[in-house]
Amino acid sequence: MNITRNVLGGLSLWLSLAGLGAQTLKFELVDQYKIVVRGSIGPLQGLKLLIDTGAMPSMVDRRVAKKLALNVEEAEYVAFGTKARVQTTVLPNIRLGARHVDAVPAGVADLSYLHGVDVIVGLDVLSRVSFSIDYVERRLEFGPVLARKPGLRLEATPPFITVQLSISGKPFRFLVDTGSSRLILFENRVRNRLPFLAVHGELVLYHLAGSSRLQRVFLPPLEADGSTIQHVEGFMSDQSLDGYPPGIDGVLGLRALASKHIDLDFERGRLAFD
Repeated sequence: MNITRNVLGGLSLWLSLAGLGAQTLKFELVDQYKIVVRGSIGPLQGLKLLIDTGAMPSMVDRRVAKKLALNVEEAEYVAFGTKARVQTTVLPNIRLGARHVDAVPAGVADLSYLHGVDVIVGLDVLSRVSFSIDYVERRLEFGPVLARKPGLRLEATPPFITVQLSISGKPFRFLVDTGSSRLILFENRVRNRLPFLAVHGELVLYHLAGSSRLQRVFLPPLEADGSTIQHVEGFMSDQSLDGYPPGIDGVLGLRALASKHIDLDFERGRLAFD
């Protein structure tokens, strides 16, 4: 079954995709993991759009919303367990090359912490079609992808997509996040299933709701689809988990797994990487 129907129910955003073949877009790789492409909303062209499967819903910067004269309402947003007040709106469209999405619900917030990003294109938009990321050539390709190994089963843990990895022989479920480079564990959900993890420093992570302080930890090897992945740096978060489904144990920044290539195959429900 198409995983996007499980995740997002009856939303009908990718109305313009029928009949379109694969399309390749070049992207800018910021900080070696943020995928930023050029796109447009309404009459505004050349906007910087961050591709972020860990965001739900999509977000637009306040200054862009003001230029578009959008109607806004108040709402609440959760990032790493921290709640923030944001405004919501409906974007007239989002265009990425020949592909476009009409009438996109989105949050409105200050995205200045992303240093020039105008829009976060979230899972509500991205899960409408499979896509591949080539970090070496810096290409983003929308459309059917080839079956590849190694791979993980993509599952819906609404409103997110998740995969399962094994650590010390025990299963853990992670939110799939193209907008991050880190593997983050939620301490309140994993402390009873993991051996003691040695701490070797801290990291301050900035996000929409402010900032979070994470502990750097040494992780045992990860197991994914029969493959063992060594030397993945982990981070432990003790933040509140309000807003996260109970089945999610952490966040998997895909750049932590893949140095070259990632496929997000929503038709087969597979995440492949190398």
